[in-house]
Amino acid sequence: SHHPVFIFLSETKKPNAFVKTICKKLGFEDRFSLVDPQGQGGGLLLLWEPSVSILHIQSTSFYIAIHFQLANSEPQWGIFVYLSTNKSVRISQWADLEAAKTGWGDLWFVSGDWNDLCSNVEKEGGNPRPYGSFLGFNSFIKNMDMEEIKMLGHQFTWCNNRTTEGLVEERLDRAFGSLDWHQAFPNATVLNKATSSSDHSILLVDAGSQKDRKPKRFHFDKRWVGKEGFLEVVSAAWRIPVSGTPFFKLKEKVKNTRTALLIWSSKFHTQNQLIIASLTQKLEDLRAQNIANNWDDWNNTRIDLQKAHHQEELYWNQKVRLNWLKHGDSNSNFFHAYTLQRRRKNAISRLVSSRGEELTSQSAIQSHISDFYSNLFCSEGSWGGDSVLHLIPRSITSDMNTSLMLPVEEEEVKTALFSLPPDKSPGEEGMSAFFYQHL
Repeated sequence: SHHPVFIFLSETKKPNAFVKTICKKLGFEDRFSLVDPQGQGGGLLLLWEPSVSILHIQSTSFYIAIHFQLANSEPQWGIFVYLSTNKSVRISQWADLEAAKTGWGDLWFVSGDWNDLCSNVEKEGGNPRPYGSFLGFNSFIKNMDMEEIKMLGHQFTWCNNRTTEGLVEERLDRAFGSLDWHQAFPNATVLNKATSSSDHSILLVDAGSQKDRKPKRFHFDKRWVGKEGFLEVVSAAWRIPVSGTPFFKLKEKVKNTRTALLIWSSKFHTQNQLIIASLTQKLEDLRAQNIANNWDDWNNTRIDLQKAHHQEELYWNQKVRLNWLKHGDSNSNFFHAYTLQRRRKNAISRLVSSRGEELTSQSAIQSHISDFYSNLFCSEGSWGGDSVLHLIPRSITSDMNTSLMLPVEEEEVKTALFSLPPDKSPGEEGMSAFFYQHL
């Protein structure tokens, strides 16, 4: 069973007086917001739980926007929409949402019936739509700077319920979140559930409140390299005496360096977005005064702001790890969006085990994957493979084998290390190639 915080109904087709009576009978009393239907269609209803603290409500003929706060969380906006089936009206509604977005801040999601598609992939049956008919909706999504929340289950949300020959299914309903919303709720999903009472599916938006995510791994931050004291910290940690085999000594030195960097980095402020906001506000304050009388302060603040933007761009650049995108080619908004998109694409929220069990918790999924690969690479005894191996042609000559058996030289290791892309995924210890290449 599900216990949603909000319940949104579109196309209620009932007058306000009737809907209010139903809401009170269901125990919602004054915990609802509604929009009257227009003619024979339309009508919106939003209900919420007592745990929701309502800060502000806005509504139009096609959406209800609510500024709310839950316990132990930041305030956010939830926008619930029902867009027109008429394209010209829908275009006007897109413009209204783009204008309203400026008042929602950074943390918001929007969900409902969009009555449009992004491509013919989101349509099954009937005649395909021309490519140009999708451009408007896709441009609107881009202009809103929002990402779709990952949908689980059936990919279509509407069905005309006709016979096999005339059956049409489409993905008309979906939920989106701002980039900051996705960052705040990285495990968010939309569950598509079938229902017999409507031609539309029920969408359950789950912000992903489960807290069983694994601890955050250490990752070397390339922004540290230019900071005062960096080389001294690394040098002191590397000189700590360690005994053992060469490989063990190397591993321990890297471990000591990682610990020292964590302690050192905690002493200075690395949240560049807050620094950028503070410096931007300072520039605004100085601009409101006479810049000529505060030129030195103005110029120094402007330089500091450029440095902060530079640091922020470095951070997101190393997280997206795009070989074709060099630092300075774009801005951190792109890096941020790409990182979120890749994180969503790579996320595993559900898995079916070999026994047919559906696993949904992160701990169960991690345990299953670990067990699977542990067993995969374990030998279960010989099955007489020698009779087959002699049929495989030899591809390694004696000279090649001799070359491969030679001791590894220090210069070979250095050449291999310095040929690695600096921002590729680090090893188990969290140190990227960038760290070794800039010592």
